[in-house]
Parts: sequence; structure tokens; C-alpha cells
Amino acid sequence: MSMVVARMQKMKAENLTGIGSHNQRKTDNHSNKDIDVSKSHLNYDLVHQTQNYKKDIEQFIHDKRTGSRAIRKDAVLVNEWIISSDRLFFERLNEQETKHFFEATKDYFAEKFGNDNIRYATVHLDETTPHMHLGIVPFDRDNKLSAKRVFNREALRDVQEDLPKHLQALNFDIERGQKGSERKNLSVPEFKEMKQEQQEIQYELRQRKMELAAYIKENNLSLPIDHIKVKKEKETVKIPSGEKILGIDVPKKVERTTGNVIMSEDDYKQIQQYKKHVSKTQATFVNLLYTDIYAENKSLKDELIEQKEKNNKNIDDYNDLSNAYNDLIDENTLLKAHISDLKQEIKLIYTETKAYLKERASDIQHFKELFKSFVSKVLISVKGNDLDSQFKKEVDRDRVRKRDRGISR
Repeated sequence: MSMVVARMQKMKAENLTGIGSHNQRKTDNHSNKDIDVSKSHLNYDLVHQTQNYKKDIEQFIHDKRTGSRAIRKDAVLVNEWIISSDRLFFERLNEQETKHFFEATKDYFAEKFGNDNIRYATVHLDETTPHMHLGIVPFDRDNKLSAKRVFNREALRDVQEDLPKHLQALNFDIERGQKGSERKNLSVPEFKEMKQEQQEIQYELRQRKMELAAYIKENNLSLPIDHIKVKKEKETVKIPSGEKILGIDVPKKVERTTGNVIMSEDDYKQIQQYKKHVSKTQATFVNLLYTDIYAENKSLKDELIEQKEKNNKNIDDYNDLSNAYNDLIDENTLLKAHISDLKQEIKLIYTETKAYLKERASDIQHFKELFKSFVSKVLISVKGNDLDSQFKKEVDRDRVRKRDRGISR
């Protein structure tokens, strides 16, 4: 039975122009040599929400998104899914059934991730195997742009499990792709990206081999063939000696290595067995690299890097806020000191004014009433509790003196 191919790739702002040109066949000079331009007229759109991928998708995001925070320059704007199967699967379908297959797939993604979030769904029939490019803007239920939340590991597993069941319910003879396998029947530019990932994995494998060898050497670990003894093969050859007898050159015999080694037959068989064991172990390890566990681990590493970048940004923001907070504290301290100085100045003015008016006022009662009115106006302007307290003390002292004089009379 044929298998569903459902592969996702992340598209940032700088990728949209290129993928738009490829999907919409805006040029006849394609880097992908599997494209037959004479058949490009057979391609069709199931969703065509954009004429210019970059401009229109960015506008859609601007209009729909909630929140006022600016979108990061490296944010994922589109998660593009490539949907296909093997050539034999499509050979069993007629034109209408093929279209129904891609429409059913589009409907599945529309129901799961939002119909209006699908900005394009283009079917290509001008390559070796029919396939569909389906672009989804990753808006969550709160209309916040987040590819990480919308297409998390659980969502990706659900697609791989549920999409085949959805198609089987519509009588398509198809099943889930093998876990961790990479289908090689996609002849599109994205396949080159897959090859690049494979090269990176092979490079990582070589690095692990070197680390293993260093670990074995550092810890003096023995191998199953360490006990095998070999010796260099030597041969005896004749070379000119430079001596002559009766005018004839006399050669001399010397020993030299042949470049070969000598070992017992049992040791040779053991080496061959060990070689098979190593090859089998290596194959098992390489297969492990393509399992879901390895893919999840790689995804977790990417998420860790992203979280580190976010944490660094949060730390920078926190430091900026802390510095601003400290600046406000310093400014507040200065203002308090300034207010204290102003109060002292007002007290001084109060004392000096009191002395000045007292010397010049003919009637002390008139002076106090006049000065009381003056202080009330000052208090209304500056709300100086200290002044109010000081003036109140003087008024109270004056009342006590009046009372004492009344008692003495």
C-alpha cells in the first residue's frame, strides 16, 4: 500500500519571495530540472489568497494579529506542507480522483488549523510526482502568531496519524508513512534541503565517531581485537653493492618490508567478524538517527536555542528596567532633598518675615491676624505640614499667655 507524504518546512520573511516564484512558476528557468514547463499549464490552485507571497501574507498577519508587540525579524510567517505519495498511487487515480485527494487533504488542514489561515494551496502536476504546496500562517486561537505553539510536537504527530485515517475514510488506498523515514520521491527544491540535512547528520556521525575514539583512548578501553598480534612481512632482495669481481657487478642481499602484515588465520577470521559487527552497529546507529526520537531530540535542541535567545532578551529587558528603576529612585531621592530644602527656605522666610513685621506692626493683635492670613495662603500653595505645625504652636502659646493674664487679673 502507498504511503502519505506530509512534510513541513518553516518559512520566514526572506523565504517567501523565492517559494512564491517556485510555486507560481513565475519563471521558465528553474533550478529544479524535474520541472517540465510544457506541463506547467496543468498546475492549479485550490486556495489562492495571494498574488505576492511576501507582501500579501505580511499584510494578512498585520490585519489579523492581536497585541502591539512587533513581530520578530526571524519569526516563522508560514508553515508550508508538501503533500504527496508515490508515483504508483497517482497512476491508479484519474484526474478527478487526484484533485479530490488534494482537496480532501486541504480540507483536513483547514478544519484543524483554520481555513482563513491557509493562504495558498498549489498542486503541481508538471514534475515527476504530483504534489501540493499548502501554506498555513500559524495563528493560534487567540490570533497570536506562533509556529512553535500551533505546530508543536503533538500537532505534528497528530497530522501523521490522523491525515491517513481521514483519507482512508474517503476510500483512498493509502497509509501512514513509516515513522522517521524520509520519502525520496519528491522532486522539488525542498528535497535539496533534505539532502543538506542528511549531510549534516553524516557530519555529526563522524564527529561522534571521533569522540568515541578519543573516549576509548582516554579511558584505556580495550577492543575485542586488541590481543591480535601481527608482524610486518619482509622480503630479501638483491641490490647493487658497488663492488666488481673480474669486471662484473656483485649484488648484495638486503631485507625490506613489503607493506603487508602477517597474522594467523584465526586472527584474520576474528577481524572479519568484528568488521561485520561494527558495520551492523553503525547501520543501527544511522537508522536511529532517522527515528522520531532523534527528530524530537533535534527539535528540542532547536527549541532550547530559541529559548536561550528569548531568555537573553528577557535578561536584557530586565536589566534595562532595573536601570530605569534605579534612575527613578535616584531622581526621587533628589526631589525629596529638594523639597526638604524648599521647606527649610520657607521656614526661614517665615521666621524672617515674622521678625520683620513684628518690628513694624503697631498693634500686635493686628500683626497676628495679618500673619495668620499670610500663612494660610502659603499653606494652601505648598501644603507644608511643618509650617502649619510651627504656626499652630505659636498660636497656642499666644492663647496660653492670654489665659494666664486673665487668671492673674
